[in-house]
Amino acid sequence: MSESYDSESASGVLEAVEPCSSTSEPSKPESLEQALAGIEAEAGDLVKTTKQVMASFKKIKDAAKVGDLVKLRKLLDEGKSATLALGCDFLKTQERLNFDEANYLAGKDFRQELLETAQHMGVNLYEHDGYLFSYPVLLKILHKERAVSIDRIRESRLRPSVLVNRLKEVQNKPLRFKPQTFLEMLYTAYSLVVAGRGKHLVGKGTVIPLLELYQLLTLLPWQASEYNRQEFGRDVYLLDKSGTISTKNGHRANFHASTGVRDVSKTLTVIAQGGREKTYYGISFVKTG
Repeated sequence: MSESYDSESASGVLEAVEPCSSTSEPSKPESLEQALAGIEAEAGDLVKTTKQVMASFKKIKDAAKVGDLVKLRKLLDEGKSATLALGCDFLKTQERLNFDEANYLAGKDFRQELLETAQHMGVNLYEHDGYLFSYPVLLKILHKERAVSIDRIRESRLRPSVLVNRLKEVQNKPLRFKPQTFLEMLYTAYSLVVAGRGKHLVGKGTVIPLLELYQLLTLLPWQASEYNRQEFGRDVYLLDKSGTISTKNGHRANFHASTGVRDVSKTLTVIAQGGREKTYYGISFVKTG
């Protein structure tokens, strides 16, 4: 066969391609929810288009198999157009995520989007001390890892509506917190601290700062990272809310507020169930009976 292909032939497809217009510089999305919703919808369209392109390729294969050159030439042209359109559509979809997600997650925009999404979905979510709190769940944004931590469980699904639904699921599960176990642990730490100041003070109602007990409970370096101050404060609040105040050996616990304590580093402030702040300073145990 001596005829040569022109610029529109199958061998000239790549040379004839005109580049798709694209934006190379990262941009800030209106919201992560909208960006992901757009990608989800466009990816669905791409699936449909891909099926059409695959059907076109099958026709090309069949025409080549029998040598129908007239039909093959037409199908190649149609396949080229469909393939190029598919590629351009994919680039447009890809550009929806063309922004610095690490900075977006680290800044206030993602937090605000989560707070607004929660409000829209009827979930109480509050920000405090670097955490987002939705009773009794603590959520921390791990921007470097492109993830969040929900009660110390890593979660990589970051779409705001999905995260809020996840919070709902965790809230609806039975509370794993065991107030009696936590109270006994506090009493053990409390007894050690008080005994160091004088054994005669044990059971006499001496007030010990809760953060002093926390420091004792997390003496090893890895313990503080596995059980941080915010979680300790949350557990103190859950214990207080539970009404569990008596140890197995007959000591009654009393929580003390921060009256007269101006140094916030010596107090625990948590977000209570209704969204209000509650501050704790110390705890005491008194022998009963």
